[in-house]
Order: sequence, then structure tokens, then C-alpha cells
Amino acid sequence: MGPLAVLVGLLVGPCPPLVYPLAHPPAVTSTFGTYRISHHHAGLDLVTGDDETVPVVAAAAGEIYRIKRSSAGYGRAVYVRHPGGWQTVYGHLSSFAPKLAAEVNARAGVDGDLQVAFNLKTPIPVAAGEALGTVGTSGTDLVHLHFELRKGGTPVNPLTHGLPVPDTQPPRIKRLLAVPFTPDAHVDQAHDAAEFHFRDGTLAGPVRVSGDVRLLVEAPDRIDGSERDLTPLSVELKIDGRRWHRSVYEAVSYADTRHTELDFDAERNAHREGLFNKLYAEGPRVRAHQPGGKLLTRLRPGDHAAEIIATDAAGNRTTARFTLHVERPAPPCVVKRARLRLPKAMPTAAGPRAWRGTTLVVPTPELCAGRAARVDVRINKKRAKGWRATRLRGQPALALTLPADRSATVEIGHAPADGPATWVRLESFPVVPGGDVERGPVALEIGEDSLFFEYPSEVWTVPNPGGDGLEAVSPVYRFGNAWRPGKGYNTVRLKRTTPAAEGPHVGVYLHDRGRFWRLGGLEKGDWLQAGTVHLGDLALMRDVSDPVIGDPYLDTHPAGPRLVVPVKEQGAGLAKVTVTVDGRPVPLELQRAFDRGLWLPARRPAPGPHVIEIEARDRSGRAASKRATVIWPAP
Repeated sequence: MGPLAVLVGLLVGPCPPLVYPLAHPPAVTSTFGTYRISHHHAGLDLVTGDDETVPVVAAAAGEIYRIKRSSAGYGRAVYVRHPGGWQTVYGHLSSFAPKLAAEVNARAGVDGDLQVAFNLKTPIPVAAGEALGTVGTSGTDLVHLHFELRKGGTPVNPLTHGLPVPDTQPPRIKRLLAVPFTPDAHVDQAHDAAEFHFRDGTLAGPVRVSGDVRLLVEAPDRIDGSERDLTPLSVELKIDGRRWHRSVYEAVSYADTRHTELDFDAERNAHREGLFNKLYAEGPRVRAHQPGGKLLTRLRPGDHAAEIIATDAAGNRTTARFTLHVERPAPPCVVKRARLRLPKAMPTAAGPRAWRGTTLVVPTPELCAGRAARVDVRINKKRAKGWRATRLRGQPALALTLPADRSATVEIGHAPADGPATWVRLESFPVVPGGDVERGPVALEIGEDSLFFEYPSEVWTVPNPGGDGLEAVSPVYRFGNAWRPGKGYNTVRLKRTTPAAEGPHVGVYLHDRGRFWRLGGLEKGDWLQAGTVHLGDLALMRDVSDPVIGDPYLDTHPAGPRLVVPVKEQGAGLAKVTVTVDGRPVPLELQRAFDRGLWLPARRPAPGPHVIEIEARDRSGRAASKRATVIWPAP
């Protein structure tokens, strides 16, 4: 937010009285400030039980100064200015009120370009409760209204500014997550991330930690009339009666690109394992974080009284208490630092390993197999000092710190007191702004402004499970530190190393939640190129399925009959669907989540049969077409 916006924000008057912006009982499915992929949610999502006939109404008297129609973002959206420097925004409408539709048609032409946005030279006055259109799905995948309240141009929480939404339910504090972040950090004497479930606001026993352990909490809220878990207004951690961290979702800014990754656990959210608030500060200042965010390393050994407080916008509050026991870590067995002889060749370290920032944890099952083990750890041929013996997934392991700004060859040797040494090796590389990396069939170009902080990573291969409509043409390339908070896109290239990877319809895919998502497939010689924020699990896949086009049909809508075009794609995902009616192109809203496209004509077609021609193309270039006849009804 620039200086002018700050000044305007200071000069605005009191918020006008607000009415609920839907002609429907209140029901909220997403609250202000919650996680979105690139930003904190700037408003409320209000639902109608999938009823697209419900009118969207102005929340206060004012003037409509901007209208937008698009197949992405807010879809059909209306912007209203109110006295005192306030604005409201209404997104994802399925249709505009007649006088607004006339303004859109005057600029885009009847059934012209779907993408149109403009400010009105002469704003249109609107009264509180006056209809602006109907709720819908334009630009999104759920029938709902995205409602924003802005103060001097800055989105603020409508629930703390008088929007009438009944709420008698306090937040629930469900789980605490503790994650070790340095080699000497442990939770219950292990380097695994550990979950603790609250029962009646308490834990069954103490949370035993040592070193730099980061805490996160799952604290969902519920609002009357909604069955979805929501983000509360604030989440606070206190230790020994002092504030340790607090997040408050009162105002957000789209300029804080991807700050949600510094505020929530992006990996667990992406894997649908729960939305966890981070109870610590990392990287640049997050607007929602109030000053504080101290690390647990500042605590003295012994027991500390800790509590988490979650509060919603209606003032409902929940407190959960637990004991944080700070202790010294105990190694899984007796180990001695030693100088072991390097072999001429050694295997690459196998099996899952953990990356936490600059910390690498390598399972070493044989470490405790005999008497006091001798251990030798080398980084770039020099003996390392800061490593620790620990446990990971129930096995002995070694934890060490790697440089974030340069490549590292890590060699780990261990031997029983009276036996030969076993060695393994792995290679890390730096992920730094503007850096280039090439590791066999994998190459990376790190964006100049794509990182919050530098970190080390590595790449190894795992079997490719394949996917619906897709054929595997490479193994899965797995990256360490895959879900470190990312600020922007990086370029990744995978090399075509086998004849199976040649030919059309091959692209770069990300494997997540049991399926593959296409990132791109730009040809660069023997390489295929795509963009990604998180390195993740990447592979080359061939799309072997064409889009499937169903029979078009009409459905009813308050603004008139709509043409529905069913289109489904299993492999690469839909790129574009074009439709002509009697040879004339029409603007189709493509709704990928619903496997369909919609056409709401601005001018009603004549009653009778109309020839519909459909062409669908997926992101790999595969295409399908269909011709059908639809009979338009009489008014």
C-alpha cells in the first residue's frame, strides 16, 4: 500500500451501516484473511445452497463506479462507492441487474468479448438492499458471493465493521504441530514433526522440546449457518503469561504477495491435512502478525505454562492450555566422532529424508546396530562439526546444517566400534535468487524475486505411479525442501532422455494429492520447460486422452435460459472451449471445476432450433469437436 492509500485510509469517515448483501439467510464458507495461494482472502464468501437465483444486493447506499466481466478472478463483479471513503465489491455473479447488463453490452457489444472492465463516467446511484445481479460461479468453482469491504482502498474485515452475521459459536482449538528446525532441535527426543490433539482444551501430557522447534496450531472457527471450518479473527500464543505470537486478520493487502506462506502451513493445506497457523515469524513482516514472534530457543530448561487463544469477530473466544517442557536432547545411542577412511566409491543415500530450512536429516538405521558407533560427516571434503545423532520415523538418523548459498557434497560414514565403515553420499544445491542449477535431466532457473530466503535442496528419483488419462514417460524427480515458502515463479526444465518422452502431448507435471497437475511443456531443444513456485515432485507425462464433449442443453436462470456445454478432460486439463451458435461465436464461461461451459446470451435467440458447434482443446494440444442442435423456447 502506497503513501497516498495510507493517507486516504486515515481520512475516511465511519463505516456506513451495512445490510447483508444477499437476499438469503447468512451462511459463510470463507472468512477474511484466510489462506489463498497468492494472498490472504480479502473478503467473505457467502453461499446460498447452490441456488443461483438469489439476488445480490448493495450492502449500503452509494454509487456503482466500476463493472467487470471475466472468466477468471472475480468473474462478473460490481464495485460500489459509499460516503466517507468506503467501497464494497461483489464478485462471482451469474448475471448483472438489467441496467448494469445494458452498460456492459454497450461497451462489449451484444454477446461480444467476455473480458471487459470499465469505470463509469457517470456513476449509477444505488440504494441499500437494491439488486445488483444474481449470485453465481463466474470466475470460480462454487456458487457464492465474494463480498469485500474496503477502507480507503484497503480491504478490511466486514465482520468487525458491522456486517450482520449471527455467530454464537467459538473457535475450536484442535491440534498443535511442533516441527524441529535445527540439528539440535527435537520433539519428544526425535526430529519428526509431531501432532498433539487437544481434548477439552488441554493436552494429555507435556510437549517436550529442545532447540529451535516451531509451533503451529489448527484452530478452525464456525459461524451460525455454515458447516465449513473458517479462520478466526485472531490466534495468539502465550508462554508464562507473556505474548509470544499473535495473528490478527483485520486488514490485508494484495501487495503482500504470497505472505500467506509465511503465515500458514502451505504444504499441509495443499495436501488437505488441515489449515495450520504458524505461531512464529519467519522472513519479512507479515501484515497479520503483531510484533513478537519470538523463538522457543529463548526459553530456559524446565516446564513453561503455555496457552493458545483463538477469538472470532463476534468476540467468541476459546483457550487451550498445555505444558511446554524444554529439555536437553538425548541421542538414540552412543556415538563417537572419528576419522574414517573414505572408500573409492559410495552409494547415494536412499530412503526418505527430512529437509527443514538449512537442516538435513538422513535416516541411518545401522547407526545403533553395535557398540558405540564411530561417525564421520564431511561437507565438501571437510569434516563437519555441527551434526547431531537423532531419530527420524523411529530410526536412528543424523541431522546436519548445509550451506544455503553454495553446492555441497555430503558424505556420511559410520561404523561400529570394531567393524568396517559404511558410507553414503548426497549432493545439495543452492536455491538462491537468479541462480541456475542443472542436475542430470533436471534444470532450474530461480527467479530474481521468487524467494523470501535462500535454502539448500537436492533432487532424486522415485517411481512414477502414473495417472488418469496420462502415461508416465519419466520417473518422478523429487526435490528436498519442496514446500519452503515461495514468493514467485521459477523455471524448471526436464530433459527427454528416452524415446518414450519424444512426440507430442508430453509436458511437465506436478504430482500432488495422488494426481498429476500440468505445469507446462514449452519445448527448448531436448528439454520441456514449465514454471512453478514449489519444486515438489515433478515428472514428464504424456496426455493420452481427448476432451469429452457431452450433449449441450438449456437450463433456467433469472436472466433467461443459459446454454450449458458439458466438457470433461482427464489428462492435461482444459485450455479452451469455443462455441458457435448458427455460425456466430459466443462468449463462453469455462468452468473447469464443474466440467462445463456456460453461455448466458445478452439478446435472447429466436425460438426454435439452433445449431451448436463446439471445439474443446486441452493444455497438451489434444482436441475434440461436436455438432448438436438445441431448441430455444419461446418467451
